[in-house]
Amino acid sequence: MTAVTGLALAAAAGAHLSIDPASVHTGDLVDLVFSVPNVGSATGIDHVTLGVPQDFDLDDVEAKSGWTSSRTGQAVTWSGGMIPKGTFARFTIRGRAPAKAETVLFNVLVGDRKGRSITYRVGLDVTATTSEDSGARSLGKAALGLAIAAGVLALGALFLGLYLWLRPPPL
Repeated sequence: MTAVTGLALAAAAGAHLSIDPASVHTGDLVDLVFSVPNVGSATGIDHVTLGVPQDFDLDDVEAKSGWTSSRTGQAVTWSGGMIPKGTFARFTIRGRAPAKAETVLFNVLVGDRKGRSITYRVGLDVTATTSEDSGARSLGKAALGLAIAAGVLALGALFLGLYLWLRPPPL
């Protein structure tokens, strides 16, 4: 394989190699899924090594059927499986996002049975968490407010009913 061919394959695969989600919040426990395509190797991709940034706290790696995984520090390698040409496979890790907002880069080395390999850099945007309420928490607070208002109205109706029942008859 010439250097030009290798660069062409790197550009083509890099456009298709992806991470999901592409953005996480600081300090979140997340599952990251790397979609690794085989766009050029006729013999098939048989190993994928994921270099994890130092400030991403790697916890677990996916046990992928047909593949063997090994971990050395911040690197995870899946080997022995096969990604045929024109298909892709997903590889998942779990860990804690960095504590500061930044873009961290994962190195993904993809290799075939002939010893050819290409390394890609995939970015993960880490954004600061906000102090604003959103989603389910806001809905929960709204539901609590409605429940309290309904309770106050029910108590008012109860006291009015008791007053009308216990008051002396009109003369």
